Amino acid sequence: MITSLLTAAGLGIGAGINAYATLLVYGLLARWTHMSGELPQFFSSTPVLIVLGALYCVEFIADKIPAVDHVWDVIHTFIRPVAGAVVAWASVSDKIPHGAVIMAAILAGGVALGAHVAKASIRGASTVTTAGFANPILSLFEDVFAFATAIIAIVLPWLVIAVIAAVTFFFVTLWRRLRVPNLS
Repeated sequence: MITSLLTAAGLGIGAGINAYATLLVYGLLARWTHMSGELPQFFSSTPVLIVLGALYCVEFIADKIPAVDHVWDVIHTFIRPVAGAVVAWASVSDKIPHGAVIMAAILAGGVALGAHVAKASIRGASTVTTAGFANPILSLFEDVFAFATAIIAIVLPWLVIAVIAAVTFFFVTLWRRLRVPNLS
C-alpha cells in the first residue's frame, strides 16, 4: 500500500510539472512491462500514445516561449492536477483496495497542483528577473525532471521519498535566500 501511495505521489509531482511527459512515460512503461488492467491498457494503446506524444511536442515548444509559457501554465492549472489523479488511479487501481485508490488519486492530484503552482511561481520569478531568457532552460530542466520522476515513481517508488526530500530542500533553501530580512 505504501509503495502504491509513493507511486501516486511521484506521478503527481511529474504531472504537476509536465502532464503529457508523465502520461507518455506511464503509457510507454505500461506497454513495455505489460501492466494489467483496463487503464494501463488504455494508456499503452497506440492511438493514446500518439496523442500523448503530439501533446508533449506542443507543450515542449509552448513551454520554451516566454509569455506563451505563462498562458500554457494558466490553462494547465486545471489539466495537470486531473492528469496526476488519473495517472495515479491507473497505476494503482489493480494493486490496492478501492478506497485506497481514491485516496491515492486525491493525493496525486493535490501533489500535482502543488508542483504546478511551484513551477508557475518559479517561471513568473524567472520572467521578471531575466525577461524570460532563462525560461527555455528552466523548461528543459522541468522536462527532464518530469520524465525522471515518472520513471522513478513507477520503477523504484521508494526513491520518491528522496525526490520529495530534494524538492523540499531546494524550496526551503530558495525561500531562505529570497526572504527579505526583517528591518524592525
